[in-house]
Amino acid sequence: MTIKTTNHYVFALLFIFSFSFSYAQIKIINTPQWVVNQSYEEKPDIDLDEISYGLLTLLSDEQIHIPKKERYIRFVRKITDNVGVQDGSTISINYDPTYQQLLLHNITVIRQGKTINKLNLNDFQTIRQESNAESYIYDGSLNAVANLSDIRDGDILDVSYTVKGFNPIHGNKFSHGTTLDDYQPVGKINFYLISKNKLQYKMLNTDLEPEIANTNGYTTYNWQTTLTKTPTFEDNMPNWYLPYQNVFVTDYENWDAVVDWALSIYEDNVEPSKALKTKIEQIKNSSEYEGERITATLKFVQDEIRYLGLESGIGAYQPFSPNKVLKQRFGDCKDKSWLMVTMLRNMGIKAYPVLINSSYGESLHQFLPSPKVFDHVVVKVVDSTSTDLFYDPTISNQFGSYKSVSFPNYGKALVIKDGVTALENITSKSKNLVEVYDTFDLATVGGPGTLNIMTVYRGGEADAMRASYKLNSLSSISKDFKNYYESLYDGVEVLKDPIFEDDSIANKILVEESYRINNIWQPMVANDKNIAVEFSPYSIFDIFISPDDKERETPFALYYPTHKKHSITIKLPQRWGIEKDNISVNSKSFDFSMQTKMNPSKDILYLNYEYENKSGFVTSEDFKEYYTKIKEVEQIISYYIYIPKSEAKSLRFDKPIFTDGMAKSATSLFYWVIGIIAVIGIGLIIFVVQSNKNRD
Repeated sequence: MTIKTTNHYVFALLFIFSFSFSYAQIKIINTPQWVVNQSYEEKPDIDLDEISYGLLTLLSDEQIHIPKKERYIRFVRKITDNVGVQDGSTISINYDPTYQQLLLHNITVIRQGKTINKLNLNDFQTIRQESNAESYIYDGSLNAVANLSDIRDGDILDVSYTVKGFNPIHGNKFSHGTTLDDYQPVGKINFYLISKNKLQYKMLNTDLEPEIANTNGYTTYNWQTTLTKTPTFEDNMPNWYLPYQNVFVTDYENWDAVVDWALSIYEDNVEPSKALKTKIEQIKNSSEYEGERITATLKFVQDEIRYLGLESGIGAYQPFSPNKVLKQRFGDCKDKSWLMVTMLRNMGIKAYPVLINSSYGESLHQFLPSPKVFDHVVVKVVDSTSTDLFYDPTISNQFGSYKSVSFPNYGKALVIKDGVTALENITSKSKNLVEVYDTFDLATVGGPGTLNIMTVYRGGEADAMRASYKLNSLSSISKDFKNYYESLYDGVEVLKDPIFEDDSIANKILVEESYRINNIWQPMVANDKNIAVEFSPYSIFDIFISPDDKERETPFALYYPTHKKHSITIKLPQRWGIEKDNISVNSKSFDFSMQTKMNPSKDILYLNYEYENKSGFVTSEDFKEYYTKIKEVEQIISYYIYIPKSEAKSLRFDKPIFTDGMAKSATSLFYWVIGIIAVIGIGLIIFVVQSNKNRD
């Protein structure tokens, strides 16, 4: 979570658009002798209709000499369509100038059997293109970019280079991962390693074993695939799911070794500066309660130390000193987390840095031990009651009890603590709940109506809403809200600006809105002779995911954690006979319920909905059950009231349509309609129907 500031754009200009020539770090040399040359087919048996962007990869070759700390890359691509000329003409190679050197070997174009040399150092320029600048992370890496001239449809481009140098933060340890297929077919993929140490390796989604040999005192590992197939991709796959044929290699024996490495990075022997000691004492003296001290420390690091990552070289892993972070008042995830840990430890509170992967946390157990599998650092606190608590110091404006502060669904993590030997499942103890209370006032059939909304956000939902209204103006929020309801109804007018009430102690935000809906009655799609009003729990629809297919091979992602309660109160023009409903749909993945009831004395209809997900995804084994249950919900989640247009025009509402006695006898829709027609004789037909929106 980030907050945009003027400084952000200054850094963006300095880092993203700064160009420089760095010939000292870019050289042209021959291919290293240790590289094993790879052949390829110029016309592999691949259906060109399966190729995207007009580029077919004939060869993808990666070879690593671990003792020499050299990584050789070669790719051979054929332009199969004129649209491929654009991307095929550009070469972009990323490297970190603080510890790496780029060595170019070959750039040639094969055209109609002739080889054209395109390797020219003057064609390259180094660009500081920070891909994570929007997240306030500047890693200092460079892209060496060359735009080749005279590239044509049908050309084959053969490019090879070596990046020399490993990040010194890893010492002599090595770990890596790659894939043996791609999002589209590839002619040949080669992955070759030369190692002095024995490597662990693990295959995922493939049974392919490497060819292992001993050469000149080194052990070599070689994986090769040809005519690769594309993995299975389905809609709404979780971002942590790994569909490719993955190869993981490491010489970290276990997770203990990674913990030992991290303990050497997070050295707990720094004497707090005078300024840091003063801040620690200030928080310590502010309350005698441990929980309040934890909360105060978290708030200070979250809200008063701005997020900014300068992560060149070893800075990608090693935090700055807490003294420096406090002085400069900025830091990235590891800087802010280490500052918080240091402050709490100096108050006698147990705290530890925690390594996580913000994208692949749910599948982290499928990786081999390595520091490289982590991309984020948070904090674990163990209070005096031995309760495990997790906090993310990079999130700002969080409130609530120290035991209920919202924590993202990061999945598994590695706690940096002596004696830790395995990944830990981390869960948030906060209750993320949204309660919506809609009140519709329908004064007349066919006329306009009003809609008053009160929404209560709790836990993580309150944090998200708080971030929204802090980052945006009231006018822009009001416009966004209006646009949202215009997607549901026609002719929406704002009666008053949204009102926000923030209860920071309970971490609860209340939002009130008020609208006039001029065209709330609409012709029905199935029968335009009728007009209708639809009532639906739109807050549930926002996170309601209904698949099209009944069967599935991959996991199906759900919004999680999510818990929605949506109550709709409808003030009707007159007394209507409506039966009570009490329906529940339960599955392994979610719970849903709906209740309807009528207050005949006040002509008010009540609809109450509740929906809660039990997990962040549905397994392929449970998908059939999810599909069946979610389709059941679709059939009942919307509520309609409709009436023939001709009858609506003739109705007079200055007097009751029917008497109290007749309303009491209308115990079902059928008898209510018959009673109205027989006794009143005005031909009024009003139906109340529960159905899916698509049914009508």
